[in-house]
Amino acid sequence: MYTNGSLAAAISPDRLELILLPTEKCNFRCTYCYEDFTVGRMKQPVIDGVKSLIRNRVPHLKMLTLSWFGGEPLLAKEVVMSISAYAKELCDEHGVHFSGGLTTNGYLLDSETFDQLIRLDQTHYQITLDGDEEWHDKTRTQANRRPTFQTIWNNLEACARSDRDFHVSLRLHLHEDNIESMRRLYDRLKPSFLTDKRFSASFHRIGALGQALDAGPRLLNRSAYEAALSHIRNGADEGDSVRSELDLDDYICYAAKPNSLLIRANGAIGKCTVILDDPRNTLGRILPDGTLDIDNVKLRQWMVGFLDTSKPTLSCPLGALPAAVPVKGIEIVTLATN
Repeated sequence: MYTNGSLAAAISPDRLELILLPTEKCNFRCTYCYEDFTVGRMKQPVIDGVKSLIRNRVPHLKMLTLSWFGGEPLLAKEVVMSISAYAKELCDEHGVHFSGGLTTNGYLLDSETFDQLIRLDQTHYQITLDGDEEWHDKTRTQANRRPTFQTIWNNLEACARSDRDFHVSLRLHLHEDNIESMRRLYDRLKPSFLTDKRFSASFHRIGALGQALDAGPRLLNRSAYEAALSHIRNGADEGDSVRSELDLDDYICYAAKPNSLLIRANGAIGKCTVILDDPRNTLGRILPDGTLDIDNVKLRQWMVGFLDTSKPTLSCPLGALPAAVPVKGIEIVTLATN
């Protein structure tokens, strides 16, 4: 059930969320990834355009959010810091509420980087774990195939030692093969992080996004997924901070919101971070002066869920788009938590 407040916030012209891809390269090669890493670091004309857009919009806003995505955004840390610092200064000057965060694999989120980001009000993080060390290091490896779990875990522990306010959402990818591994991870997460209100976790069904379905993690149907969750969380307190996408009845996808835009590293404007190269998701470009050259007909197609507040369309507007183009891979549910 959507509240009037949640609907109003999603369409309010005095709020703006920019989903920014400072680079589309990545230091990981997750077995189910759908990205092709062909676009590199954001060039200066695009950076200038983003800053100009922020400068033009901030005087008319009450709230600005920067959501950093990739690739791995911390491979272009300087871009993240530069734009965030610029936006924070303008928002402070105009009394605009400013916030932001990163969807990151966590490998480069060392304590120094974390502290720098927090100082720039980039306080929300989504970090994925695919089970305990054994399973995670099978599916979320570095590009050179070296393991990643322990470095991520060390960085999470460093975050937990900080006395700053932040929120880390741990995205736990569940499939048919890693149920016992995920139970071991969950038992380890509870005392290590989930007693800290700055951390939460959510389970998500995952499949082989970037390859043939028989070559990667095996998908769980809904009934098997529910049974796996019950098994993993055996004895969990009702009030713990772990959820699954089945709990999010009032979720409105960022791609459905009129006040949310995706700006890719090459300056292309879109709505969805999953179907990056689908023509329906290529809406225009940002120019160095901050002007948005957008196909408004295509843009409006992403927002039709607000006409009848349809839950399927508001939670994933992709299904309502015309002239469907095949999407690489399959993921049963994709949810943003920032």
